[in-house]
Amino acid sequence: TCSGGDGLLIARHIFCQSRYDPNTLALLTAPFVLVILITLFRMLGSTAEDFFSPSLEMFSLRLGLPPRFAGVTLLALGNGAADVSATVNAITADMQNGYQM
Repeated sequence: TCSGGDGLLIARHIFCQSRYDPNTLALLTAPFVLVILITLFRMLGSTAEDFFSPSLEMFSLRLGLPPRFAGVTLLALGNGAADVSATVNAITADMQNGYQM
């Protein structure tokens, strides 16, 4: 922030110390940011299509799930696996206190 708080250094330089209007800078940088975002989403989509979809299809065939249910169940399982494993590790790491919130 401009008052010396936490934040990105480049943002403070652009919006607080620049001699240009912040709105003008935002309008000038918006096309570049938009192109970068579109590129990143296209890369994410092609990576998911090449690597994630075939493995999801293979798991669904082995488990005998219809394709429409495979995306719902296996995708949710994969999405929550990191949270479940982190919670299990936190519980088993300290047997005396367990998992404290």
